[in-house]
Amino acid sequence: MLKKIKYLVLMIICMCVVPLTTHAQCDYQRLAELSRIASNVQFNYTYEMVDSYPNFSVILSNLTNDIYIVDNFGKIFSGSEEFINPYKEGNTITFTFYSNDANCQGEELTKRYVSLPEFNPRYNTDECKLYPEFSLCQMWTNTSFSAEQFAIQLENYKQQLNASSILNAEPKGSSWDVILSFLSNNALIFSIIGILVLISICILIVRKIRHRR
Repeated sequence: MLKKIKYLVLMIICMCVVPLTTHAQCDYQRLAELSRIASNVQFNYTYEMVDSYPNFSVILSNLTNDIYIVDNFGKIFSGSEEFINPYKEGNTITFTFYSNDANCQGEELTKRYVSLPEFNPRYNTDECKLYPEFSLCQMWTNTSFSAEQFAIQLENYKQQLNASSILNAEPKGSSWDVILSFLSNNALIFSIIGILVLISICILIVRKIRHRR
């Protein structure tokens, strides 16, 4: 009976020691190497317009068989090929990297994040087509503003444009053209003034001559 108990204790000890020994093979150097491999994975995104709305795709490249990736939607990426996966605009996708090494299987290595821009649904409206430079009409912008706020800010923008166009308006023609136009429009007045001045000069001359005599 005592002999059986010894064997049982020995088996329990072996069962505890073997997993620890296997896990010990996943050393820090290997984890550091796997982390470097994870850091080399590249993320890029692209989009195409479908029915005036963007459809995004995130492209994963430089992935190797040493690691695998799980996004926050549960999608798993593994292998050495390039992956293209669709996502909605405005999302921030979390990519968690795990070891695929036999000695470090499932060890979390790092997390990476890809933030997709938020599409402005007013981008294709008539107002924004008329005022494409307006800040709230840009294709990618924060859309947390109400319709009322949009209308108020658009009206302010229109007023600024009008004020700017008045300040920057240049007079038509040169300064000489402006003078000639003024004289032409007031020719009668200047003619009368000229006649009066001429008569005054003549009177002064006559008086001066008489004074000499």
